[in-house]
Amino acid sequence: MGGDPGVSAFPNGDNIFDWVGAIAGSAGTAYEGTSYHLALPFTANKLPKVTFDTPVFHPNVDAHGNICLDIHQDK
Repeated sequence: MGGDPGVSAFPNGDNIFDWVGAIAGSAGTAYEGTSYHLALPFTANKLPKVTFDTPVFHPNVDAHGNICLDIHQDK
């Protein structure tokens, strides 16, 4: 299966509903050489609530690793 090099996700152990992911910082950016780890907990009826486990300095990621975009908020 193809995909973006430097991006991966897979089940965390035997629990198919608990996934972990990683994103490698892109070359030529301030993120180069850094690997960011994510938690992707799935449920039967909702999309996963993705959070960064690795601290990230980004305007759309809060201090707890939550991705902060209006499109992700319940309205």
